[in-house]
Amino acid sequence: MTMGKHVAVLLADGFEEGEAVVFIDIMRRLDIKVDVLSCMETTALQTYFETRISADDTLANKCHHTYDAVMMPGGPKGTDNLSANPMVIEFLQRHIAADKYICALCSSGAKVLAAHNLLQGRNYTTGGGLEKKFADGHFVDQKVVIDGKFISGKGLGVSFEFAFTVAKALLTDDPQKVDWQASHIYFEHW
Repeated sequence: MTMGKHVAVLLADGFEEGEAVVFIDIMRRLDIKVDVLSCMETTALQTYFETRISADDTLANKCHHTYDAVMMPGGPKGTDNLSANPMVIEFLQRHIAADKYICALCSSGAKVLAAHNLLQGRNYTTGGGLEKKFADGHFVDQKVVIDGKFISGKGLGVSFEFAFTVAKALLTDDPQKVDWQASHIYFEHW
């Protein structure tokens, strides 16, 4: 059984809380450690639909830590805030260089990764037609797209499929655990 997998979830004011919470829930159900990191100055975050959510810590405090995967949810203002934060971009660049999983849901694929040329021509998906605004990456019109260590999902409606895809990639030596949890919550999978 894989032990010690550790994921960072990067959140900024305006993030899509449904996408973040589903992802965090699935990771924790599968015993994958999650650090929910605020990319703002405080751990208290303003979400897209005004749900009160606090992060575990700030990215500033954890920026030198290396994770097995980094995940970003969508949300128009949330992805704008992530994209405008140089610490977020440096954190992602370092994890890309270390060959870690980069997981982008909804608009974060385009507005964070493609906007900063972090995809380097890789296949990805994103929501809302945002692929038309950025030259980096090759848009694929699918729910979830895997290209090497990059996993992207279209949006809130594919949150479960996206989360289980990331979990399966992280838990390669224990896929039965992923399948069991997927069945347990009635997610039709692989």
